[in-house]
Amino acid sequence: MSNSLQIGIIGLGNMGTPIAFNLLRAGFSLHVYNRSAAKAGALVTAGARFCETPELLAQSSDIVVTMVSDDAALTEITDKLLPALRPGAIHLSMSTVAPVTSTQLAAKHSERGQFYLSSPVMGRPPAAEARQLFILLSGEAEAKTRVAPVLEAIGQRTFDFGTDVAVAHTVKVTLNFMIFSVVELLSEVMLLAEKTGIDKTTLLDTITGTIFGAPVFKNYGNLVIQEQENANGFATRLAFKDLKLAEDTAQRAGISLPLAEIIHSHFDGMVNSGGGDRDVSLLISHLRKNL
Repeated sequence: MSNSLQIGIIGLGNMGTPIAFNLLRAGFSLHVYNRSAAKAGALVTAGARFCETPELLAQSSDIVVTMVSDDAALTEITDKLLPALRPGAIHLSMSTVAPVTSTQLAAKHSERGQFYLSSPVMGRPPAAEARQLFILLSGEAEAKTRVAPVLEAIGQRTFDFGTDVAVAHTVKVTLNFMIFSVVELLSEVMLLAEKTGIDKTTLLDTITGTIFGAPVFKNYGNLVIQEQENANGFATRLAFKDLKLAEDTAQRAGISLPLAEIIHSHFDGMVNSGGGDRDVSLLISHLRKNL
């Protein structure tokens, strides 16, 4: 199977790499860039072309997918893409960034006759590998139609939030805030169970078998109970970054998130005590020492 679209992907981390492999498997011609070229080795062996700079990648691509760590990295990459992308080319932004950043970057692309689509994803690396990501999408309809085959190759469902590029990123930071709230809740509950002699595995089975059967409770509940480092984990420093994005978005909307303030203090404590690279589910370890 082959596809005539030329796709570029920038950012070959735990999420970008499995996304790139799925695009190759779907038959796309794939160009890749990463600051550490070594991370592209397996993809090049599988048929991708490594580009030495973002500019070279942009010149060869109809659609450029970015999956980078934060707003600063995305803005830096976008400034390099802008003069190199052809008019009509699409920047498919899958990073978790502030809604206001997406609005600013979309305006820059529009000035050059290019498209910017917000397309952050929900799911950990195993979901990316299995093409089970959920995709949150907003931006111009014409561009969304053109990227549909790309999204079908990497995800199980796309949720369309209209034409305003800020909306998909607003939804993303909101959903991440909800995940962090679940982790906080589970950590407190399991710590209470531990202190009162309740078997945590039985309690989790009860929780997920009665009032909270959603996958997020099952998945994070097991991680909280196991209390182990996770190769596919969500680093607390990145979770803290996303939490602050949610708080900033709420502030811009004229409201506060009282629950986020509690989680903020706990994430801040984890990061400052050297736990920034530990999985967010290890919050229970931090609470055990500090509550």
